[in-house]
Amino acid sequence: MFVLAGLGLFLAACGADDRAVISTSSQISSADISISTVLVGSPSTIRLGVGTDDCLDIQVADSEPERARGLSSRDDLGEIDGMLFVWEEDVEASFYMYKTRFPISIGWYSASGGPIGTAEMQPCLEPLPEDCPLYGPPGKYRYALETGSGGLGGGAIHGC
Repeated sequence: MFVLAGLGLFLAACGADDRAVISTSSQISSADISISTVLVGSPSTIRLGVGTDDCLDIQVADSEPERARGLSSRDDLGEIDGMLFVWEEDVEASFYMYKTRFPISIGWYSASGGPIGTAEMQPCLEPLPEDCPLYGPPGKYRYALETGSGGLGGGAIHGC
């Protein structure tokens, strides 16, 4: 999965990072909502609720390299339930599924965690990223949450 961020710059948006998590608890400081992270492995994983649904184990992508890699080049989610993309400011970046081999549900959320919109994204195995469809939010958002297709409950995101 990839993110398209302004001026035609394509960034991958669906994968993992090799950084080790140093502490067992931290806060996503860019957020207006407080989501505690816990050490599950590398990279950091949090427990996150969506609406009244059960809590999910979510990998956090809060740096440019993490957001760029996203969930691309994976066959499935493995041991996690999804990935939360975090920005320090509201953005309007679009996503695409270049080299992402399984369908994904995406939700875009405000700084307070309120829902802005959702989409169902299909794998794109085209040879060039520009041949893949874009999935854009209906407005500016602070967080984007990706889960396996159909795995995104309705409502606001919140810590568990």
